[in-house]
Amino acid sequence: MGAGHAHGHDHGHTHGHGHTHGATADSDKRWLAGALARIVTFMIGEVIVGVVSGSLALLPDAAHMLTDAASIVLALWAIRLAARPPGA
Repeated sequence: MGAGHAHGHDHGHTHGHGHTHGATADSDKRWLAGALARIVTFMIGEVIVGVVSGSLALLPDAAHMLTDAASIVLALWAIRLAARPPGA
């Protein structure tokens, strides 16, 4: 009785998942835009507080948040490009 024996019955693991690409792309854009707004807001706050307080920890973290924001901008651009109709 090994682990690879056939036992002749089906577990019925089929699941129906609807695919609504238009609604999901809009939803993804809204989530990404909201995340971008929050990241940029916190990044600006970190820069201001970092400069005023002379913090050497907040300024590099703000620079890291800038790269995060750039990644989200790139994702939004990719969604926009993917939604375009195919060209010749």
